Amino acid sequence: MSQSKQSRSAQVREQRLPLEGVKVLELSHIVAGPSGGMMLGDLGADVIKIEHPRHGDTARSQANEGSTFYTFNRNKKYLALDLQQEQGKKVFEKLVAASDVVLDNFAPGALQRLGLDYEWGSRVNPRIIYCSVKGFLPGPFEDRPFLDELAQMAGGLAYLTGMKNQPMRAGASITDIGAATYGVIGILAALHRRHLTGRGECIETGLYETIVFWISQYLTSAQFKGVNPPPRGEHSNMGATMGWGVYQLFSTSDERQVFIAVTANRHWTGLCDILGFEDWKDAEELDSNKKRTLQKVKLAERISKAVALLSFDDICDQLYRARIPYAPVNTPLDLINERHLNEGNRWLDIAVPGHNFKTPKLPLDFCTTADFEVRDQPNALGYHSDLILENLGYSKSEVDGLKSQGVVLTSDRVLNIEGNDA
Repeated sequence: MSQSKQSRSAQVREQRLPLEGVKVLELSHIVAGPSGGMMLGDLGADVIKIEHPRHGDTARSQANEGSTFYTFNRNKKYLALDLQQEQGKKVFEKLVAASDVVLDNFAPGALQRLGLDYEWGSRVNPRIIYCSVKGFLPGPFEDRPFLDELAQMAGGLAYLTGMKNQPMRAGASITDIGAATYGVIGILAALHRRHLTGRGECIETGLYETIVFWISQYLTSAQFKGVNPPPRGEHSNMGATMGWGVYQLFSTSDERQVFIAVTANRHWTGLCDILGFEDWKDAEELDSNKKRTLQKVKLAERISKAVALLSFDDICDQLYRARIPYAPVNTPLDLINERHLNEGNRWLDIAVPGHNFKTPKLPLDFCTTADFEVRDQPNALGYHSDLILENLGYSKSEVDGLKSQGVVLTSDRVLNIEGNDA
């Protein structure tokens, strides 16, 4: 280990996680809300996930063996509480009075219809911060239900990603997680300002607006040129749309693929050295990206033939040593065993009945702060209900009364996704 890495390792536990002491109430399901709550929990916040006693988070019953639920629900306590009942609202009022943040991705107007929106919450606790992940920010469509894939279609990303008349969504739930991330940024900003003003805030983040923000450079280009950019799927050479002379996939001798990106002259000369292109290395007609872009088809043909003679490991090793941007085409199973993620300690271990698996840490690192860890595993519906109510001051007889009325559900049994508990 290098001296700098040793020094950093020695410092890593000097400070607590930055959000320790922050109390969060999460009212959410599937991906958008839960991923935001997980981020806050990973950063040290005390997150209570509030679910309906009869069905809980919708992700518990999805036909994917619970993988979505497991992925986004670490580092939370579990309270099963019926917010439609008056006694449930009283419990929630006590929680809001003692909390810092309420995060939800309920349907538009849901909290307002329950009488539990920010206007109500700020009367209970003027310091409370509400954050809602919605389909749309305020405007004509703010009451429309919306989903990740719909946002990618409406926001222009599916058009850009796919083929002509064949829009294509991204393979991951990028809109949900992206909108939740902006919500977390808003929460952090509101927490900072609250130190100065003593007042909370109401934050909304939108799936639709997230995608529109992500295609910003294409919006600007379209306005400059007066025409739409062509869909990216129509170009086998991605450099055609990104503006680089060498910027595409190449196949190796062992039928793997590597993406090579030449974005600077030093990358170009380095690639020429690797592939033995002495005649091109210092050629005046190829000494700038603009010149190379004019001959990208010619370049791609020769590079393809040269890379096809090399094994995947060989070309990747040489590109790495020459500091030329490159990437293998990895599958999810490739990533589980990928060197950087494993040697860089970028995984958190999740243990649920019958399974132990890796989930990625948040994609950030602190030099002198405690490392991310799993303090609470994903768990059964209502697993921490008794503990949470006890901390609010409810006696055992009062908790038993709430259970008998169906206001609260509690479980001391382990998680079983198909039946919520076992």
